[in-house]
Amino acid sequence: MAIFNIVKNGYHTDEVDNHIRALEKTLDEYKEKDAAIANAMINAQIAADNIIKNADLAARSIRQEAIDHLDKISGSLDKQRRLVARFERDYDELVEKYLHRLNSSDFKNLLVGVDELEKYLDALKNNGDDSASTEEPGNSEVE
Repeated sequence: MAIFNIVKNGYHTDEVDNHIRALEKTLDEYKEKDAAIANAMINAQIAADNIIKNADLAARSIRQEAIDHLDKISGSLDKQRRLVARFERDYDELVEKYLHRLNSSDFKNLLVGVDELEKYLDALKNNGDDSASTEEPGNSEVE
């Protein structure tokens, strides 16, 4: 607090005027600081708004890319479903085709033929053995 000398008819006017000027200077400094703080706050708010806006745009872009990627995967899954269904139809047709052509007697005849071939090969190995039949396979009839 300022102390002023007492003079006739009140305080010394020069001292009071000097003190008022000093107070006005301090007040102007505070006003400048207040303006700088307000400006900094405005700039900080603008920067924060820009950060939020850019983050929102980036998030939307990432989300759209993810949705596009999921759509692509979904399309691929649909293609795979169609391929599996097509394979199943082709497989069923193939199995059906051969089921009509081969029956159990066909397999029995095939096994008899394999047995005859095995006997024939054994006979060829034992070429010197008189007891082995060298009749060619496939000459015997099987029902």
